[in-house]
Amino acid sequence: MLPGLVARLTEAPTGRRSLYGALVRFGITGLLSVAADVGVLSLLHSGFGIWLLWSTLAAYAAGLSVNYTLNRNWTFRARAGHRRTLFRYGTLVGINVVSTLAIVLGLTHLGLYYLLSKLTAVAINAGMNFFAGRYWVFKH
Repeated sequence: MLPGLVARLTEAPTGRRSLYGALVRFGITGLLSVAADVGVLSLLHSGFGIWLLWSTLAAYAAGLSVNYTLNRNWTFRARAGHRRTLFRYGTLVGINVVSTLAIVLGLTHLGLYYLLSKLTAVAINAGMNFFAGRYWVFKH
């Protein structure tokens, strides 16, 4: 029932994927990616006692895997091959790391509270990621 409801809310009347629908799916994908990241982190570190560094890296990889898979197959319905989309996705992840560091460190240096700096970076990167995903990474 829920997938049918989401499909009805996110499809354009012509059957084409609407920009609004893609934004909704992108948001849901982001939430599911964070849930996978936090869930794996908690399971590995708290459940199995794995060192926090390794647990964090594995959790981050799990979140990226969920994000890539859902964005490729559901949010943007990419038709391009995995090699091309995965390379572009990896490039975008690298850009995100650099921009997050620049934004957080820069805004914090200017006096903004570090968590607000991080939220600013998340908002900027989310906007960039949506349009980069739609028009470059997963473009048909």
